[in-house]
Amino acid sequence: MSDQAMSLRDTIKPKSDQLNYDDVACGPITVTVKTLQAGDDQQPVCVVLEGDHQPYKPCKSMRRVLIAAWGDKGRDWIGKSMTIYGDPDVKFGGVSVGGIRISHLSGIDGAMTLKLTTTRSKRADFTVQPIPEPTQ
Repeated sequence: MSDQAMSLRDTIKPKSDQLNYDDVACGPITVTVKTLQAGDDQQPVCVVLEGDHQPYKPCKSMRRVLIAAWGDKGRDWIGKSMTIYGDPDVKFGGVSVGGIRISHLSGIDGAMTLKLTTTRSKRADFTVQPIPEPTQ
């Protein structure tokens, strides 16, 4: 591969065992669920993705979105797709650190809006759009 044709995106990937904000800060990606694995106390769900992606370990709010859309049985998530993006406004301990959010999901008929907790006493609408089914 020549120097002009090489993808520089690979040179900025963080060294980690999971997808991070930095992986999607440059633009959204659409991924498909290959399988699910149990995580640890801090990140109990590990979504293994098809292709050359690190696993996605969704935060509690995004797990709520996935369960609302796809149900609470992990086997029902396999083969479904989601578009994830980097949200620079995600806070941890009151500081903006950035995080991964879901914008689109396969397997839903229309836009889906949920009330998600933003801080201890506040909730806000969060909307996910459907991924259009491919036309034959």
